[in-house]
Amino acid sequence: MSVSVFLYLARGVSGTEKGDDPAAGRRKLAGGKGRAPVWPGLRAVAWTLLAGLGGLTMTSCRSTGGSGDGTGTPPNVDLTVKPWFPPVVRQQGNSCAQQAGLYYLLTAEWNRQRGLSSRHSPASRLSPYQSYAMLADNQAAGTHVEDGWQLAGSMGVPLESEVPRGGSALMHGFDKYVRAASRKPDRWQYWPMRAAGDLPAVRKLLASGHPLACDFQIRGAKLVKLPDGRGTLVKEWGTTGPGHTMVYAGYDELVGWDFNGDGKITNDIDINGDGRVTLADWERGAFLMVNPWGPGWATGGKAWVPWRTHAQAGWPRAWEVASVTAASSDKPPRLMLKLLIQLRDRGSLIITAGTGGREATRPDRTVQPPPFRAIPLPLTHSGTPGAWEVFARTRRSGPFLASGPLAAPGGGPVELGLDVSDLEKNEGRFFLELSAAGGGALDGTLIKASVVTLDRSGRVKEEIPFTDLPARVPRSGGRWVSP
Repeated sequence: MSVSVFLYLARGVSGTEKGDDPAAGRRKLAGGKGRAPVWPGLRAVAWTLLAGLGGLTMTSCRSTGGSGDGTGTPPNVDLTVKPWFPPVVRQQGNSCAQQAGLYYLLTAEWNRQRGLSSRHSPASRLSPYQSYAMLADNQAAGTHVEDGWQLAGSMGVPLESEVPRGGSALMHGFDKYVRAASRKPDRWQYWPMRAAGDLPAVRKLLASGHPLACDFQIRGAKLVKLPDGRGTLVKEWGTTGPGHTMVYAGYDELVGWDFNGDGKITNDIDINGDGRVTLADWERGAFLMVNPWGPGWATGGKAWVPWRTHAQAGWPRAWEVASVTAASSDKPPRLMLKLLIQLRDRGSLIITAGTGGREATRPDRTVQPPPFRAIPLPLTHSGTPGAWEVFARTRRSGPFLASGPLAAPGGGPVELGLDVSDLEKNEGRFFLELSAAGGGALDGTLIKASVVTLDRSGRVKEEIPFTDLPARVPRSGGRWVSP
């Protein structure tokens, strides 16, 4: 069965109560609008088939063998006490995937790498809400971690001080886009977490200061208080509903629970009666999880997740965890497209920038900057996309932008900045085309447009405007050329 069939049958989104976010083997990654109704039975079948293919999507980098004792790592780790780990806050809307991937993981990675604190002010943390505004049709909609990292890899991430709250409007101000474009992820990876042999690699990541994203069905989850006063433990995850993206910020190999009620906490007894002792039988050992639902949940927004729950889960996204690293460079792009535009609806807008000779009437080279891109962003690894990827919006035909007005937060035209550095070496003229995808129609005005060359500090070196502006955008789109 093809990936596109899975996409139709099992399409889901990742949020909080209504979110979900998909999982695949350890891979290195670089940086259709409609959702057809699906019968619940067919969706279940699709997930079952995907679950059966889970082992086929894992790469040879999967950890095998070993006792899972995390040899070479300390018995416990807590990253939440580190100054570079951001404070526990409550997500806005169903933004858990962006909250986990950008606010928690990428903020922690960015500041740890640079020796900075995440505790001082919103100007020291990355905002999840620009990507959430781009990806979510409304505040009740969920998104995917993969999509947030893809957009961050193309556009960068603004600070929380610049985009402090969720909403449907995009960030307004070219200078903000320039600054955001200097903060990008380097790469992200998916790590198997379903067997004892997978634990050493995951523990090593946490012990090395790398928080991880995890995903479970949270509806119907059962929490218990640990008798030793060590907080809350997730005794059982839910088995229905969409997934919820959370953060692993540590572990403790001594935290446990007497799951079979025999008065002991063991890791060497077959407690599920399948005739063998596997990770599913382990009663001791747990990850320290931070829930984007905020400090009002469990114990200060944190709870222990037994390692065994990954082996027990029937949810494919629970079979892996995800990590991200921050780019070492914080240099802005060298060439950006600057637009001042207002449209009634942005959901079908495709933006194409191009270059050609001085007398050219059509471009020789073109780029379509995300999220205003017509074709899916490519995978950079070989093999079938796994569950963290296959349901992502950026894996489908674009644009990757949620519906809604293209306007500034307070109304009126919005000023955007899009990276078009692939067109940097141009000695001729620039082209700009706005078009409508999927039979859509554009309704609005392009007030100003230009191509801006930046120096290594992000200062403007040269700005080349497009002519014949302002102009009403034709319903099917229009084209403009620089002098």
